[in-house]
Amino acid sequence: MSLNAERSYKMKLRDVENAFKYRRIPYPKRSVELIALLAISCTFFLFMHTNKLNSRLKEMEVKLQPSEFSALGITGNHISGHDAGKHDDINTLHGTYQYLKSTGQLWRLNPKYLNNTRYHTRDLLFFNRVPKVGSESLIALMYRLGEKNNYQVERSPFSKPVGVFWTVERQKQEAKRIFDLQEESAFAYVEHMNYMNFRPFHHPQPIYINLVRDPVERVISWFYYKRTPWNSIKMFEVTGQFQNRSHYVKNFEQCVLTHDLECRYDYGIRFKDDTADHKRQSLFFCGHSPLCEPFNTPAAIAKAKQNVERDYSVVGSWEDVNVTLTVLEHYIPRFFKGVTDLYYEPEVGPAFKKMNTNHWKPKISERIKRIMRANFTQEYDFYHFIKQRLYRQYFAIKKDLEL
Repeated sequence: MSLNAERSYKMKLRDVENAFKYRRIPYPKRSVELIALLAISCTFFLFMHTNKLNSRLKEMEVKLQPSEFSALGITGNHISGHDAGKHDDINTLHGTYQYLKSTGQLWRLNPKYLNNTRYHTRDLLFFNRVPKVGSESLIALMYRLGEKNNYQVERSPFSKPVGVFWTVERQKQEAKRIFDLQEESAFAYVEHMNYMNFRPFHHPQPIYINLVRDPVERVISWFYYKRTPWNSIKMFEVTGQFQNRSHYVKNFEQCVLTHDLECRYDYGIRFKDDTADHKRQSLFFCGHSPLCEPFNTPAAIAKAKQNVERDYSVVGSWEDVNVTLTVLEHYIPRFFKGVTDLYYEPEVGPAFKKMNTNHWKPKISERIKRIMRANFTQEYDFYHFIKQRLYRQYFAIKKDLEL
């Protein structure tokens, strides 16, 4: 083959190779979009399932680890599903435990120093119950326990207005009336009433107890409880009249969004003329002082905390039912011995959990709850203070029993 022919052959061979090397196979435009969509879908699917798997593995890791909770006798029943994903939140049972442990406070807890009951000289229990915290269930338990533990229970009539912002003279009269109720043995009294200091009236303090609830959930519960048929009938028996139709059909979410007076929660607003002021539970711990009147203020909350630390034996919550029952039984055994067993009795226990349940209350959106929480900052501070105090009392019991 001549030199020119060989060169021509190599050039043709190179052109063929280049044609195969750089060729592009055209795809229809719709096919390209479909492939891209499939790729994105697969990526998202894998991401979601990997994230879910990772979360489940973390949950299993927490459950399987031999933690100090087991040593203290704290089982999974004491941690609600709502708290299960918030183990680092100091306002949960687990979070409070971890904080106390990490700061060295856990092993210094002593039930003797966390129990105000030991300072009382009379077996007079006063449950100045906050509305819509599950007090009816606790009252029912107290009536049953009174029969077993030999004490009398009395509650104020429905017709009596809630005791808020009483004068000093009125407080003096009420203090005397409550102490005159106890003739002999142990006695428990229940009433919707602000905290009262009995000492200035030359009476020893009663054994104070109460319950709390998430501030926003409690307000929503009260809004719809006022509109239930059974409450309306009770109010008619007292006042002789019903509310107008607009009252019963009012929508809570619209009430909040339109800044209706009934659903306003402005900082410092006063409700002194409203005897049914149930917008804040801290009021029932703060007292009758003018300091307690403004809504969501630090001074009122500080006063409420001071009264709780000094005078309340137990402030529990049905959000932590086992913790509350345990603390009541160990810190006030004269009145609450056997309360846990009674609560879980198959024959009677379920009834306590369903008392005063309002099936008329609709589900409120998280958006509305977020709007409300922004105006309940101090109320949540007090609520978390109560829960952490309850948890400290509980851990002190468990630690003491182990030692």
